[in-house]
Amino acid sequence: MRLAFEEFDRFEDAFEALLEKLDFKVTDPFRDVKKVLCIEPHPDDCVIALGGTIKKLADSGIDVVYLLLTDGSMGTTDESVLRHELALTRLIEERKSSELLGVKKVLTLDFGDTELPYDREARKEIVSLIRKEKPEMVLMPDPWMPYESHPDHRRAGFLGIEAVSFSGLPNFNRTDLMIGLEPHSVSAVGFYYTHRPNYFVDITDVMELKLKAVKIHESQFTEEIWELWEPYLRTIALYYGKLGGMKYAEGIRFVPGIFLHICPFHDVI
Repeated sequence: MRLAFEEFDRFEDAFEALLEKLDFKVTDPFRDVKKVLCIEPHPDDCVIALGGTIKKLADSGIDVVYLLLTDGSMGTTDESVLRHELALTRLIEERKSSELLGVKKVLTLDFGDTELPYDREARKEIVSLIRKEKPEMVLMPDPWMPYESHPDHRRAGFLGIEAVSFSGLPNFNRTDLMIGLEPHSVSAVGFYYTHRPNYFVDITDVMELKLKAVKIHESQFTEEIWELWEPYLRTIALYYGKLGGMKYAEGIRFVPGIFLHICPFHDVI
């Protein structure tokens, strides 16, 4: 039935009708989702931010694909470790960690750690992979996270939402058409590492498995570092749990794809 929006006098009524028209419910964002593309700036970001969620999605039959943007070659304080050695180690760790969570595919772009470019070429590469994988949903770091010091995280978020916005446009990177990559529109995005979640996944029952998957990244989490990072990760999960009314949780901010452009009412989503 066609909704006569000109008849609405109140924003609240129009907003609810708009969400109905979009067939999007923030209370059930994974409904009808068959594939999720999770963009990560470094080899451990998906598991740190969403390890519990990813495990639950994989167990429910949803295909989760990682898109790793950089080689992680800066993640050490050990002066004896060379960049190319660390990059290889981190990729091996990533594959082992992702397998534990049920992730079957890890795509890599291999930009330098701390050097993720924010430019058209990087955006085009992400667009091409979205068109190739055809996910219904894309997850990425929240680029508006306050006090986030790492440029790779901020740029990964901005590149991700721009790629989502452009992947359905045939004249963006038109050479994709020549190799059979058709335009693909993503219905919703989710931001992790966010201070403004609107959805919570209860990971209480898989918290220990998540920590085990994080710990597989041994080059990052030596015993000394883990003594601080395990409490840190548990505290983050408890924080999201407090907001969501559960013990351990992961928080995500979901946004319908159309709201990524000229939308003044993000605060009410």
